Amino acid sequence: MTAAVTLASGSAVVEAPGVFAASGTATTAQGPQAQSSPVTVAFGGLPGTVKAGSAPVEFTATLRNTADHQMDLLPSTVVLGDTGTGTKPSQFKLEYQAPGGPQWQDAKVTATIAGGLWQLDPPAVPHLAAGAEAVYRLRLTVAADTPGGRVTPGFNAIVSDPTLPPEQRISSAMSGFPDLLVTPAVTPTTPAPTPAATAEVRLDGVPAAFTAGGEPKPFKLVFTNNSGRDLRVLPAIVFQGATELPSEVVRFEFRKADGSWLEGTPGGNSEHPGWLYFGLRTGDKNTDVIALPKGETRTVDVRLSFTTDAPAVAQSLAALAGSLPGEGERGSEASSPKADFTIGPAAVSTATPTPVAPATPAPTEAPPSSAPVVPVARPTGAAPSPAAEHPRAVPAAAPAADTRLASTGGGTAAEPMAITGAVAIALGVGTLVVAHRRKRA
Repeated sequence: MTAAVTLASGSAVVEAPGVFAASGTATTAQGPQAQSSPVTVAFGGLPGTVKAGSAPVEFTATLRNTADHQMDLLPSTVVLGDTGTGTKPSQFKLEYQAPGGPQWQDAKVTATIAGGLWQLDPPAVPHLAAGAEAVYRLRLTVAADTPGGRVTPGFNAIVSDPTLPPEQRISSAMSGFPDLLVTPAVTPTTPAPTPAATAEVRLDGVPAAFTAGGEPKPFKLVFTNNSGRDLRVLPAIVFQGATELPSEVVRFEFRKADGSWLEGTPGGNSEHPGWLYFGLRTGDKNTDVIALPKGETRTVDVRLSFTTDAPAVAQSLAALAGSLPGEGERGSEASSPKADFTIGPAAVSTATPTPVAPATPAPTEAPPSSAPVVPVARPTGAAPSPAAEHPRAVPAAAPAADTRLASTGGGTAAEPMAITGAVAIALGVGTLVVAHRRKRA
């Protein structure tokens, strides 16, 4: 900031420019300027913080003559350097009481700059003896609409040395530039976002029991938008139990719009021990967002099964509908009523081994007969048979072929045995079929 102060000292008019940087340092501008002065300026009682809209704060500026002779005090200025917060002179009110003055008076604004620049009248007795001090009492009020931020107050007193020639008399006594932090009247707060509207969600047809290693069982997730506005929904399911299901034993799938089936993506939840989430995800593994216009219902076909090493436990299942937030909203979630179900142990095959019928021993050849040879009687009048003429042993005729199992002397007892074996085989196959059906169930 460049402060141009017009001063009158007798018939001489002197321009004393000064630049007050935001950092609180003073630099020199181009043009005529006052030289440094033996008079020093120090602030006293200046608070480090002032709240906008609060009561005025009081502090002092003490001028001390370090010269060995008298110095004369001319009009002084007070500046509030703005550091980029955008404050205006109208947001500050500066009052002062000159040394020896009886009352408070308003300082005059002399420039329209960021922050403010005010002019103060000289003391009623402007002479400051060697080693003497003069104290300006200051009072600053900060308006309620002043933005929070840092300003840097400074005090500049114009001093005249009567012992010097007129062209050398004027000097500038300048204070330091401490920080003054302005806090806003009301701390700005970001309003808490409102939760996004949610869809209604339910489960349809969840089976009451599953078998580890069994076939997948279907059911449905149904999302209905009665919120009165269009929604974007993230669908998911969550398993809840006394202990968390290992995700690797769960086989959860959902049907995409094109009719194909896709596996859900598991995810745990550290805030809820024992819960296991499965999100419905698209092929590129991004969350599948369902665009659900107001008043519409969307049904998603899903199916669920468990591997053979799944634990036999009781679980609950719920469907979730997470709503993506709009402007000024936060995401929210709705859940369906829970559906309870159990996981039974893997089915054990109950098929019995097929009994094997005992082998029937092969018939042994009869040993040669030792019975005497009996002559064959020839009927009367018949021609003699060659065999009759030469009696000898007649071998027994070979038995006719039998289509049944060979007998070992038990007559027809082998027939019930063969029937029993066939029935056992049939029962064994039937048991396998039943076991397979049970496994599928």
